[in-house]
Amino acid sequence: MVKSKDRFRDRINVYRSPNNSDAEVERCLNPWNGGCRSTNIALYIMYKGEKIPLCWKCWREVSRKNLIWEAY
Repeated sequence: MVKSKDRFRDRINVYRSPNNSDAEVERCLNPWNGGCRSTNIALYIMYKGEKIPLCWKCWREVSRKNLIWEAY
């Protein structure tokens, strides 16, 4: 079984940039939409004790829902 921390540790991936140098790219890890891989990060939320990056599209969708947020 994979620990949840392992999933979030993999959020930064190394990709080859156009000028042939390595660049770290952080991707959206929306816990309600596991398929999103956008790199256009809008903000971070705390989810199950982890800091999770959300892209603008996912943040728009999440912010329009009637969710109850807890303070940490």
